[in-house]
Amino acid sequence: MDSSYLIDIAVLCQQYSTIDVSCDNCNITILDEIEISKKDFLTIFYPHGENFGINKTIAEEKKYNQYISFERTIKGKKFYLLEQIFKNIEADLNISRNCFTTSSRIELSNEFASIKSLCDMNCCSVVASLPWSHVEDILENYASTKTIIPVFVVSISFKTPTPNVKDNVIKFHYKIIG
Repeated sequence: MDSSYLIDIAVLCQQYSTIDVSCDNCNITILDEIEISKKDFLTIFYPHGENFGINKTIAEEKKYNQYISFERTIKGKKFYLLEQIFKNIEADLNISRNCFTTSSRIELSNEFASIKSLCDMNCCSVVASLPWSHVEDILENYASTKTIIPVFVVSISFKTPTPNVKDNVIKFHYKIIG
């Protein structure tokens, strides 16, 4: 009669990144899904292969403008970036935009009026992103269990140094087809 005897040999541990909780620290706006081919998604967001980055050379190409434009909808209704920012600031500060100084309203309007697409953003930096090989690994893991249609999310965060105003995060959902 064989009997097993367990001998603890080792315990391995790997520390991973801190999770920043953002439920109360930002205003999140989720835009309606955008259908896009994997090839076009890679052309726009992974132009150099492995690393994420917006391909600004496609900004003027009509074919790609529909994917990077802020002219979007939310639940079928037209989305206005400046109006969303104003509404969120009003809610965060619990005051009407009429209480903002005229120069503040004009400056804010000028800043956001020039942002028509993702390529128009000034001083935009990638805070965190997945390398394309990791995205493929994730897709492969899900594909082994069921047929999936991936939706890639690109989040755009607008921050202000104004006290008590939360970050505004606009989420572009890209439904990968074909």
